[in-house]
Amino acid sequence: MDQKMEALHQQLQKMRWERELQEDALYAIRQKQVRLESVESELFHMEREKSNLVAQAHEAEDIAHQNWRQLRRTVEESREALQKEQQRLQKTVYQLEKEQKRIHKELLL
Repeated sequence: MDQKMEALHQQLQKMRWERELQEDALYAIRQKQVRLESVESELFHMEREKSNLVAQAHEAEDIAHQNWRQLRRTVEESREALQKEQQRLQKTVYQLEKEQKRIHKELLL
């Protein structure tokens, strides 16, 4: 029985460590999202600057608009990737929490 308890304690400790890693990864994703929002804000300012260039030359507008669309696409792709990773990590944390509760319950029995 002691071996089983020790194994459960070790498993629980490993799960706690894994959960901390996953939570750290979630925190890192949240930080990336904040930085991504900053990039989006910068995009807004870039768009305004682009509009000023349009008044000066039609050719400048074409080039700037093409670059802006590509950058916007890249930002959206990054956002989607971050959201998918965040969902994956949140699911892992949920599963770890669920397993921890099960083990705690088993330890109490």
